Amino acid sequence: MKKRWFWFVLALIVLFPFQSSFANQAVKEVGKGSFSLQYPPIDFDNIGDPGYADQQKEPPETIYRTDRVEGPMPTNRWWSSLAVDTYANNHYPHPFSVRQNEKGLNVFYDAPHNVVVHENSGAGTWHIVGAISTDFTIGHSNEINFNDAKVDDYGDWHVRSLAEKNQSSLAFTYGVGIPYIFAEYTGGHAVIDFPQNPQIWAQQGHIIGFSTHDNKQYAAFAPEGSNWETNGQQWENPSEFISVAKLPNTDAETLALFAEHAYSVVRETRADYAVNHETNEVKTTYSAETEAVAGGDNGTLLALYPHQYRHLSSGDLVDGLNLFTIRGDMKLIEGSEFETSLTYTGVLPSLPNAGIDTDRLSGYLHEARNDYPTGQDTYELGKYLGKLSNLAPLADQLGEQELGDEFREELQGHLEDWLRSTDENNAIKGENLFYYNENWGTLLGYHAAHGSAVRINDHHFHYGYFVKAAAEVARTNPDWAQDDEWGGMVNELIRDFAADREDPMYPYLRMFDPYSGHSWADGLATFDSGNNQESSSEAMHAWTNLILWAEATNDQELLDRAIYLYTTEMSAINEYFFDVYDEIHPPEYGPEIVTINWGGKMDHATWWNSGAVEKYAINWLPIHGGALYLGHHPEYVERAYQALKQTNGSEDWNWWSNMVWSYRALTDPNDAQRQMEQRIDDYTEFDPGDETIIERGSTKAQTYQWITSLASLGQVNPEITANIPTYAVFNKDGESVYVAYNYDDEARTVLFSDGHEATVDGNSYYVSQEGSGPPPTNPPEEPEEPGDDGNVIERGDFTVSIEQSQSDRVITFTPNTPARYVDLHYRINNGNQENVRMQQENGKWFLMLPDVENKSLSFRFTYEKDGPQYESEWFTYP
Repeated sequence: MKKRWFWFVLALIVLFPFQSSFANQAVKEVGKGSFSLQYPPIDFDNIGDPGYADQQKEPPETIYRTDRVEGPMPTNRWWSSLAVDTYANNHYPHPFSVRQNEKGLNVFYDAPHNVVVHENSGAGTWHIVGAISTDFTIGHSNEINFNDAKVDDYGDWHVRSLAEKNQSSLAFTYGVGIPYIFAEYTGGHAVIDFPQNPQIWAQQGHIIGFSTHDNKQYAAFAPEGSNWETNGQQWENPSEFISVAKLPNTDAETLALFAEHAYSVVRETRADYAVNHETNEVKTTYSAETEAVAGGDNGTLLALYPHQYRHLSSGDLVDGLNLFTIRGDMKLIEGSEFETSLTYTGVLPSLPNAGIDTDRLSGYLHEARNDYPTGQDTYELGKYLGKLSNLAPLADQLGEQELGDEFREELQGHLEDWLRSTDENNAIKGENLFYYNENWGTLLGYHAAHGSAVRINDHHFHYGYFVKAAAEVARTNPDWAQDDEWGGMVNELIRDFAADREDPMYPYLRMFDPYSGHSWADGLATFDSGNNQESSSEAMHAWTNLILWAEATNDQELLDRAIYLYTTEMSAINEYFFDVYDEIHPPEYGPEIVTINWGGKMDHATWWNSGAVEKYAINWLPIHGGALYLGHHPEYVERAYQALKQTNGSEDWNWWSNMVWSYRALTDPNDAQRQMEQRIDDYTEFDPGDETIIERGSTKAQTYQWITSLASLGQVNPEITANIPTYAVFNKDGESVYVAYNYDDEARTVLFSDGHEATVDGNSYYVSQEGSGPPPTNPPEEPEEPGDDGNVIERGDFTVSIEQSQSDRVITFTPNTPARYVDLHYRINNGNQENVRMQQENGKWFLMLPDVENKSLSFRFTYEKDGPQYESEWFTYP
C-alpha cells in the first residue's frame, strides 16, 4: 500500500504541476495568473539587434535616497534624475530650472529673452527651447565637494534633496508651483556664488532684492538679524536657513509680499480629487503644509499653471503678479490651498455603428482576421491587443457575435499567456511575462521596448493596451475578470502605473504629475531637458481603459481615480500640446501642435525620423472610444488640420493617412469620407511595413466605422454630460444625439444634463435617434413645402412624392443615383421623432404612415450615395 501511495503522489505532481503545494517560490500567484519575483532568464534567441537586447536589462541598481525614503520609489517624476544620478541632471520645478552638483544647487529661470524658437526645415522639426544656465549657485560655507545628493523627502509636487559629507549637510526643498527654493544647513552656513556680479536693487540687511546680468529678478531671504555680506560674486549669510524667490518685478510691495512667506518651508504637498457622478464635476484640492522655521507667517505663495487657473474654483489670484515659464505665465495665489473644477466628458467602448453599410463593415472586419502582431514586446503586442479590442464591439453591433467572440478569444489567449510567469513545467519563462523589481517597486514586462524595463518608461502606454484588452474581454465575460481568475493580474498592471496612495508595492500614480496635470513618460528623467512625454493620446488611451475596466468590474474607487486622470490630463493637453486658446506657444512657432513636451523645451519632432503626419498624429493615436476629446475645440481642430495640410503640401498624406482622415472627421466628416473613399481600398491586406494608408495599430474596419459614424452622429458636444461614465453627446445640424453604453446586466435610466432621459438596456448601446438626433423643439423657421401640386418635392439628389389613401400617407423617396439605404425620420403633430428604414423596390424607397389624416407631418431623410451618407433638410406636410 505504501508503494502504491508513492506512485499516486508522484502522478499528482506530474499531472498537476501548478498546485499551490508545489508552487514556485520565485513566483507570486495572483488568481490564475502570476508574476516573477526574480529577474527572468530572458530568451534572446530571436533578438538580433544589440540595442533591443540591451532593452531587456533591469533598471539601475543604485537609488540615491536617504533612510527617510522607504517603500516603492517614485519614478517618472520631473525630479527623478535626483534618484538616479550622483547629483541629478537638469530638472524644472517651474518657475525655476535647477541642477544639483558637488557644490550645491545651480539656479536659473527662463525669461522671454532666454527662449529660442528654432526651425530645422530640412528635418521638418521645430523646437521651443528654454535656455539652461546658471544665474547663481547656492552652496555651503564649509563644503564645496559633496559626494552626492539624495532624495530625502517628496510630495505630490515637491522634493527635498540632501547632500552630506563629514559634519556638513545641505538640504534643498523646491517644487513645481513653488516660487521659493529653501536651503537648510548643518555644519556651516549659506553661500551664494554668481558667475557675474548681480545688481542689488533692495538692501534690507537680511533681505536682498537683486537682478542678474540679464535682468532677471530674485530675492534672497535670511532670518532677521542674519545680514548678508556681499563681496562681489560671492555672498554669505551666517544663518543655517535661507530661501531664494523668483520675483515678477522689483516693486517694494512685491518684495514685501514674498518676504511674508519666505520663512515657511513647504513640508508636504497633496492634490486630492473628488468626482461627482451626478454632475461629472471633478474637483481637485491642492494643499501645501508649511513650517515656519524662522518666525513669521506659516502660509505660502503658490504659482498656478494655465490649466489650473483657467479652471480655478476656490482661491484668489494675486492681480498682476505673473511668473513667465515656457509653459505660459504662472499666476500667484496667496495661501496654502486652492481648488480647480473640471468636467468629465465621457468615454465609450467604441463608437456606435451609425449610418454604416453593414455589408461593407462586415467585410472589413473579416479582412482584419488576417492581421497579426508586429512584435512580441509589451508595446508591439500591446498595439495589436488594442486593435482587436476596437474590432470586437463593432462585430457585436452588426450581430456577428461569433466574430466578436473570435476577437475576444484571441485577446484572452494573449493576455493569459502574458499574465502567467511560468511555463507548463512551472519554470519562470524567458518571454511573455511580468517581473516585480522590488528595488524600484515596479512591474516590468519582458520582452521590453522603448526603455520600458531599463528606464521604467512608458508603462501607461504599454500596459494601457493590455488593460484595454482585458476590459473588452470583461465587457462580455465578467467572470474572467474576477480577482481569483485573471482580474487580479490585470489590477496588478494597473497598480504599477496608476496605484492609489496606500499601495505598499507601487508608488502613487507612477506616471502622472498631479501639479503639472499630465503624465511623464520617462522613468529616470536623466536628460538635459528634464522629463518628457510624446504620445499624450496614448496616456489618454490608458486612462480611458481604466474607466472601462472599472465599469466592467464595478470598481468605484478605481473609476474615480481614472476619471480624475483622464479629465486632468485632457486639460493639460489642451494647453501645452495643442494650445487651443492660442496663448502659450510663441507667435513665431509654426506648427499647431507640440509633439513632445519636456520640462525645459517643447519639440515638434519625434523619437524617430518622421514625416509631417507623424509629428501630429502621434498625439492622436490610437483612435478609440475615449478619443472624442480631440474634437472638443473644433476651431483648433480645423487650425491644426489646415496647418498639417499646408506643411504636407497636399492631401496625399505621406504616412498614416487614416489617422488624418479620422481626425478630419471630428469637424468635417464629409471631407474625411471623400478622402477615405479615394484610398482606403487601395490597402488590400495587412502590411506592417507599409503604413502609408493604415497605421499598423489600426484597421480599415475601425477607420471606416469611425468616420462614417461621425458623419451620422455629428460633432461631439462636451457641454452636455450624463450620470453614467460611458456616454457621449453629439450635435447633428443643431440637434443633440445622445449615446450611452450600459455595463450593467439590468436596464439603467440615464439622465443627461439638458434633461434628456434614456433607458439603456443591460450590456447595450443606446443611441437616441439611430444617429440622426432628436427632433427640434420647434419646426424649422422656414420649412420646405411640397411642390406646386401639393405632393412632390424635387432636389438635386432625389425626388419625394406623397400619396394620400383615405387616412394613410405613402411617402416615396426616389434617389437620382442608387442608394443602399434610406431612413425616414418623422414627427406627427410635433410629437416624438420616429426613425424607420424605408422599403426598397426597383430603386424606389417606400413607407406608409397610417392614420395621419388631418395631422401635421415633419420629416427628413438619411440616405446613402456612392458610399457617404447624406442628410436632407426638414420638410412639412401638409
